[in-house]
Amino acid sequence: MTFSELFPFEAIKESFSDPQRLHAIMVHVPIGATIIGLLLTLGVIITGSKASGLRWSTVFIYLLGTLAALWAVQTGDEAEHHLLVEPAGSALEALEKHEELARYFWVGLAATALLIMLSGIRVTWFKTIVLLLALVTALGSTVWVGAIGHHGGDMVFRHSIGVPSAGPIGTSDDSDDPTKDSDPDKDGSPTKDSAPTKDAESKDAKDSSSDVKDAPTKDANPGERKLPDVTKKDATIFD
Repeated sequence: MTFSELFPFEAIKESFSDPQRLHAIMVHVPIGATIIGLLLTLGVIITGSKASGLRWSTVFIYLLGTLAALWAVQTGDEAEHHLLVEPAGSALEALEKHEELARYFWVGLAATALLIMLSGIRVTWFKTIVLLLALVTALGSTVWVGAIGHHGGDMVFRHSIGVPSAGPIGTSDDSDDPTKDSDPDKDGSPTKDSAPTKDAESKDAKDSSSDVKDAPTKDANPGERKLPDVTKKDATIFD
């Protein structure tokens, strides 16, 4: 595959003008920031927050995730306004759960960033408390974003919210049906006119056997041997 096929920049640029595609792109940023932030938080706790580079990198990741989470909420609201079909029933319930959880998700990321920043204070008891709280908020944010992703995936893959649909699942147009308007010569399947049926074959066999049965034979009685006719001329030989 060519480079342009792997990276269709024009198509990617068009995705930013589509609210639903843009939201699908943006939600991955806070998800990635949350997972990376948790790993970095564990590193800060192990080192006792003595490595300032690691500490500030963790703060940066969580702040980036906070901004991305806020932007994802805005793109999600915009995508909801552009839905082709108004969700109802269980689809609406999944949408409301996803929306409610996502709206305040940024708070957990911002709180973790603040706690990691405060862990730089050189007071042992204070640092210990702050790092424990940072671990709790980091783990809580990971579980939180997992719940958001679950309801978001339920909306898309179960209820097809925000996905253009070609029709009900299990139906297809005529072009996708391999059995409709098929050429019998291509697949080798016999047709009514091209191959005899079983009834025709049995009828021909029956007629053939009856002909053999009714035909007169030269030796009707196989137990008797037919002697040749002896004429008067031939009889003088025996005299």
